Amino acid sequence: MRTDFSSFVLAGLLACIPAEWLPSQARQQFEVAGRPAFLILPKQAANDTLIPWVWYAPNLPRLPGGAEKWMFDRFMAAGVAIAGIDVGESYGSPDGRRVFDRLRSHLIKKHGMSPQPCLLARSRGGLMLYNWAAQNAHHVAGIAGIYPVCNLTSYPGLAKACGAYNLSEDQLTAALPQHNPIDRLASLAAAKVPIFHIHGDQDRVVPLADNSGEVQTRYTKLGGSMVLKAIEGQGHNMWRGFFESQELVDFVINRARTTKGIIDIIEQSKPSHAVQCIGKAGSQLVPENSDVASNWVFENGVLTASPSSDSVLTKESYRDFRMHIEFNINESHGKNPEANGNSGVYIQQRYEVQILDSFGVAAKDYKDSFCGSLYRLRKPDQFVCKKPGEWQTYDIAFRAPVFTGTKKTHNARITVYHNNRLIHDDCELTRKTGAGQPEGPDAKPIKLQGHGNKVRFRNFWIAPLRR
Repeated sequence: MRTDFSSFVLAGLLACIPAEWLPSQARQQFEVAGRPAFLILPKQAANDTLIPWVWYAPNLPRLPGGAEKWMFDRFMAAGVAIAGIDVGESYGSPDGRRVFDRLRSHLIKKHGMSPQPCLLARSRGGLMLYNWAAQNAHHVAGIAGIYPVCNLTSYPGLAKACGAYNLSEDQLTAALPQHNPIDRLASLAAAKVPIFHIHGDQDRVVPLADNSGEVQTRYTKLGGSMVLKAIEGQGHNMWRGFFESQELVDFVINRARTTKGIIDIIEQSKPSHAVQCIGKAGSQLVPENSDVASNWVFENGVLTASPSSDSVLTKESYRDFRMHIEFNINESHGKNPEANGNSGVYIQQRYEVQILDSFGVAAKDYKDSFCGSLYRLRKPDQFVCKKPGEWQTYDIAFRAPVFTGTKKTHNARITVYHNNRLIHDDCELTRKTGAGQPEGPDAKPIKLQGHGNKVRFRNFWIAPLRR
């Protein structure tokens, strides 16, 4: 009987999503922990892994519904999937949170979703998602809310909510700090989870002051980052501005496309589908300029850069990926510190992660053109260079910019580890760097730069975020 009921609920849930835009997406429906769940994949993500996604709640009959179409369309266009699960009227209870745990695990293992979704809570979905997020802050890329409930005493009230918690009203009152989202923000602030809410100042069902306003006050005191858009004259209603907010959509897409969680620096295992660009068997790199003789030399698993200025490229072009490369800077004692041991890893031939002999440079003297920098855009957060002659590593996760036609709508994002230390944590690349090629929507190769130094490279592999 349970299966029949779940199927009925699931059919109703999916039926609310407007049929006219379903053919352009790959929709899947399934059960997790006996509860109906759904996943809508953008076409371009059908063969991807570590897919960016937004986790929507609540999922009840008629939610999500037609009001979400405008923003869902834009999530899809940016390559962001949408998922959710019907946990009934859980009001953020531990039982509902456990089902949420199961959903996230299922989506990662079975559907290739990224480990860090952006959460999108509408109304009572705030209780569900915030209470799950509070105990899983390291799994959350960001939280967005449309008049979200964040305070159990405000809605639905403890007398009504206590049943979902399997407690009496008095017991829930006593345990409220363990279950009320406004009391559980510290872990999110510590994890630097950004928040964006849009909420009407005339909301009588979920009052602004008791919910989003209280979250902002407390979260700011905890050192968290939150944007609250209080809409004058609007209540708990279907005003289009709540559901067609470009700021909210941009926030969700930017956070869902995080590069956090892609690299497991402890395990450091190479994915089975990774392309070995430099390995013991040889180098798969080719000259950047076919009209110029390449002076790069491969020997015993090591590719040594040209003493001239010719560079090499991967044979394939890449969009979103993770990569690992090991490099060894040559001894050089020129007067120009920005020439000694100079090379670079050019992501898509556009964005350079600098390679340079910057060992021993004091923090006050470190420039955004020194080793580990996103060239003349951003210095590394830590300075962990080794001496010339010692092998070093870069581990990089990258998501390409999003374009609509020729217009860039979302910046590229990058995470970089240098010698197993995090030096760029999901940073936006607002422009191309230095001598990089212009930004564009097309995938491009990875370049290793020749800059007059015999920098050595080995064990270079790239794993596209595709299965």
